[in-house]
Amino acid sequence: MAQLISYGSTFKILANAANAQDTVVTSGLTTIGEITSLSFDGVAQSTIETTSLGSAVKIYQAGLLEPGSISAEVNYDSDDAGILVLQAGLTSRLKQSFEIVFGAVANSTSTKVTGIGIVTSLSVKAGLDAVLTASFTIKCSGAYTITGTA
Repeated sequence: MAQLISYGSTFKILANAANAQDTVVTSGLTTIGEITSLSFDGVAQSTIETTSLGSAVKIYQAGLLEPGSISAEVNYDSDDAGILVLQAGLTSRLKQSFEIVFGAVANSTSTKVTGIGIVTSLSVKAGLDAVLTASFTIKCSGAYTITGTA
């Protein structure tokens, strides 16, 4: 089994046009620089309780899929084009196309996730004897695609 390392992982984003809110765009995306941590929590299955009064045990049916969210922390750079796209996405409230590539290192396989999401938070953090950092969260909207690349 090949072991993937996270070195070289990337996150790219693009503000979708107002008339293409549910279309995944995979070209022209802007890379968000200096990511220090990146998390994609993936899909979750909701459940619907269907228990009747005659049941001794609760009964469930599968409900809708929850597409999850993405969270990341970066070394903050106010001139970074990716940060500017995130800021614009937060204030415009429009959906954004995204692409995550995990383990993008030469001579290894990597995993690519593409989809659409809404920027739900962007915060900046300062500390003593520390670099300025920012964190952001994107709520995924609809289905996304996970593929392996070589």
